[in-house]
Amino acid sequence: MRILLTLVLVTLCVGITYASNIDYLTNRSVSYFRNFARNPATDGADLVSYNPAGLVFLDEGFHISFGNQFLLKDYTIEAVPFWDTTSVETYESTEPTLFLPDLYAVYRTGDWAVFGAFTVPAGGGSLDYTEGLYAFSLLETGYQQMINMSPYYFAIMSEGNIKASSQYLAGTVGASFAASDMFSFALAGRYTSAKKTYDGQADFTVFAPDSTGTPVPVGTSSRTLDVEKTASGFNGIISVDVVPTENLNIALRYETSTALEFETSVIENGWYPPVPMPDSSFAIEGFKQRRDLPAILAGGISYQFSPAFKLSTTFNYYFVEDIAEDSLNGVDVHYENGLDIGLGIDYQVSPCILLGLSYLHSDLGGSDSTYNDFEYNLNYSAIGGGIRYAVNDNFALTLAGGHNFYDEGQGVEPFDACTYNKSVTYFGLGAEVSFR
Repeated sequence: MRILLTLVLVTLCVGITYASNIDYLTNRSVSYFRNFARNPATDGADLVSYNPAGLVFLDEGFHISFGNQFLLKDYTIEAVPFWDTTSVETYESTEPTLFLPDLYAVYRTGDWAVFGAFTVPAGGGSLDYTEGLYAFSLLETGYQQMINMSPYYFAIMSEGNIKASSQYLAGTVGASFAASDMFSFALAGRYTSAKKTYDGQADFTVFAPDSTGTPVPVGTSSRTLDVEKTASGFNGIISVDVVPTENLNIALRYETSTALEFETSVIENGWYPPVPMPDSSFAIEGFKQRRDLPAILAGGISYQFSPAFKLSTTFNYYFVEDIAEDSLNGVDVHYENGLDIGLGIDYQVSPCILLGLSYLHSDLGGSDSTYNDFEYNLNYSAIGGGIRYAVNDNFALTLAGGHNFYDEGQGVEPFDACTYNKSVTYFGLGAEVSFR
């Protein structure tokens, strides 16, 4: 009885996000949509996020880059309910993300470049399940079994909804230095402030067996959930860039993990256990729980085959296992380390027009053991592309977009009846301004 309630309530501690890997976002500029292989790039102020050491290759002067991304998300849960295994219940969120900004500033002089950035390194907006979640019926069933001290009680949601948001805002500052024509490096620090909210409501019909053992309605219930979680943390970044030949560039970047201890503020939690139970502290006002952003090793290689054509490769390796330490951590212990690998091309059509096209595959390290109604980080492949138009030597616009193709996922008990799917299409508009 208590086990079911505990298992489902624990999932409230995870994140509901569009993410590249365990909350982490790699789409920190519109130029990333144009070419996913930004790690070995040497152009643009957004190198602050991808190749800080490469900022020494920018023209001398002040460079500013800013943009906004739009995400069209379709998240779907199909559940075979325990009360009727011949039917399928569908729960869907189509809430878009309309504001995902980025801002970069770089000043380069001589062998030095100093930089700063405001980005959204993790999270990804909101999800709005207007018909609630299958997990709500599981929650209420566990609750009714506990308060009635009987495993034969169960509850079916008649109507419900939940809206959840996850937003991480970060500021980055650092400096790059060219030690020689071949070698440069950069050091930076990033401060991240995170906030997650859960706002939901559900009505239920409660069933129990009559004298013949047949389940019959014995009452109704209504629950409201209004929870906020906040955290902040700091991490360090080191980046190196090597130019072995005129046309070959190799870049490597390491980001330390960001320690984030989320503190819970409970405005209302209708499922709060009425009696003490093991591991119920996550429902208490002021409860603190770690959900760190993992350390990352990233890099890539680019080669300029001709003045018009450049080919780039990229990878991101996420040390997820290091932050998934125990069952009460915000990251499931069943997660494995994650990996992104990608390939991109740049084609200079004219002095004013640069085209990009790229492919990325992301293995997030999740499995059926990590999927639940509140978090299903599915592996995906992505295609992106776009155009950069230089209005003049000091001003350029970028329009780019892409689509993620996700694998289907299925959970394990108590979510073994659930099948999870996602579809995300995105585009963005960015601008670059230089003062040379």
